[in-house]
Amino acid sequence: MYLFNFRLYSLRKSRQILHEVHRTYKKEKVDLSIAQKKEFEETLRSLEKTIKDKNRKEATLLAKKLDHLGKKTFKKSTLRHIQDFVLAIGFALFVAVIVRLMWFEPYEIPTGSMRPTLREQDRLIVSKTTFGINIPLSTGHFYFEPSLVERNGIFVFTGENMNIPDVSTLYFYLFPGKKQYIKRLIGKPGDTLYFYGGKIYGIDSEDNDISAQLQLEKLNLIEHIPFIHFERKVSTPEKPTNGIFSPAVIYQMDEPVAKLNVAAGGRIDGEMTQLPQIHTQGAPFAKEYGELWGINNFAMARILTKDEVTLYSDAGVADLAPAVRYLELRHQPNFAHAKLARDEWGRLRPMLGIETSVIPLQEDHLRKIFDNLYTARFCIEEGFAYRHGSTIKNRNFHPYFADVPDGCYEFYHGILYAVKWQGILEEVKKDHPLYKYTAERAALLFNLGIEFDTRFLPHVKGQLYVPSRYSYFRDGELYLLGAPIFNKTETTLVTFVEQEKQKTLGFIDEGAPVNADGSLNREKIRKYGLLIPEKSYLALGDNHAMSSDSRDFGFVPEDNMRGAPTFILWPPGSRWGIPNQPPYPFLNTPCIIIWCAAAICLSIGYWRYRRRSKLPLDL
Repeated sequence: MYLFNFRLYSLRKSRQILHEVHRTYKKEKVDLSIAQKKEFEETLRSLEKTIKDKNRKEATLLAKKLDHLGKKTFKKSTLRHIQDFVLAIGFALFVAVIVRLMWFEPYEIPTGSMRPTLREQDRLIVSKTTFGINIPLSTGHFYFEPSLVERNGIFVFTGENMNIPDVSTLYFYLFPGKKQYIKRLIGKPGDTLYFYGGKIYGIDSEDNDISAQLQLEKLNLIEHIPFIHFERKVSTPEKPTNGIFSPAVIYQMDEPVAKLNVAAGGRIDGEMTQLPQIHTQGAPFAKEYGELWGINNFAMARILTKDEVTLYSDAGVADLAPAVRYLELRHQPNFAHAKLARDEWGRLRPMLGIETSVIPLQEDHLRKIFDNLYTARFCIEEGFAYRHGSTIKNRNFHPYFADVPDGCYEFYHGILYAVKWQGILEEVKKDHPLYKYTAERAALLFNLGIEFDTRFLPHVKGQLYVPSRYSYFRDGELYLLGAPIFNKTETTLVTFVEQEKQKTLGFIDEGAPVNADGSLNREKIRKYGLLIPEKSYLALGDNHAMSSDSRDFGFVPEDNMRGAPTFILWPPGSRWGIPNQPPYPFLNTPCIIIWCAAAICLSIGYWRYRRRSKLPLDL
């Protein structure tokens, strides 16, 4: 007799024990004696009969007896336990990887490059069937449908075979793969794009005007800037000649667009590189660096005091009009004023000439800047501010806010938010110390609000570290932070524009690429625009000041496209739900294929389960 802790099983559990022991018996019975086989078969038949009779009490007794008998007779070795565990975990991981790479995947946003649409610590569901059917753990697709790609849609892509550092990763700490990135898809193959006024104008491969698709009303707060820095990437020879690293090849969109060379007599020659793969075939090519896809329409900006203008600015202003502060604008990168200087790597090399202009800022301008301020997400500890996610907290390089309590914050269009648990944002009351306006604080948060590094403050002429702040004209008004800070009829701006017109390379409003009748100036776009190569896509971050995107690593190959976000799961609030993008179709060919394949696999699994669980038993 066996003694059991008598707790009634459900008939379902008794049936489960019956089939588990039966399957083991079928595999192992060859090693059993005749008496053991007889005992097993009698118990199996008895349990089968009581289950059919729905005798729960008797079935429980027999199930416990059978379970005990099976464990005693078919005791697994440690090696067998390990083998079964490894196989089970391996199969589960294999299924999880296939599902994540081919069907759908939970995704957490690591950086602020897509703010405000997607913020740090947002959790999303990403569909991997938005554009096609992916090949797991590799680039390429079993099937791809280009017509499903939407301009201004958000998409996910792998960094494999792209010029992105530190791109390797492991799925579930086991399977080698490449990191995935999320950006907004702006340009499709064959599109030619031109940047003006924080917007993008363009034509597609069939010469259709696609400008309306590139600036949707619901995305009107997003600015588009065609560069990160005027010389984002520069390659030189490994070793200098006479101490000079020359020639210097300058890259934009990860393409070599210009070359600077020190010629005889110390003269610096510059020329554009012919790039048919990113320029309209047969069209006259830009002769000046700043003509590329509208770069001349934008300036890099910082706010200075009068003394800082005198000491550190290259503007060369002899007589500054009285003002609270001054806005320095760096613009018009060119070959004419190219110079020899040392870069951030210490290389003495030829550099582009950069024009510098200054416009006075009065109290109302600074208040407009403060009221439209946006920053990176930042944290304050004991008064010292550092960018959220920063691994370096050297207090020598972080700004100090004496009156601000510890915590994490961010400004967006003048509204201050406190960052709470798991990235939940809470709007801060107006009496918070960070809302306290002063000209000094407005200038500090403008100049350091992206990097939060005091090395970006003005401290030397020809400074290489400048804030990631940009200015541009739109319809005659001068914009900062996505807002018109200077009205076109304002005396200060009118005077500034007149002064700039007197210069050979002044910062003036050249206007949008449209004709007098309001139609798109296709000739200008074809001449100076950015042509998206075949099977490639232009990816830009919504937060241009903090985004490493196609401006840095180049176009995204079609084979690298993995899918698109379909739902924001976390945090709760106004952004919960479908992301801000043109809607992708809920059902498409890749989606239907994957769902059908999943249904077939589940059906086969259920059929096998039913087949193995049928009665009567086959002994």
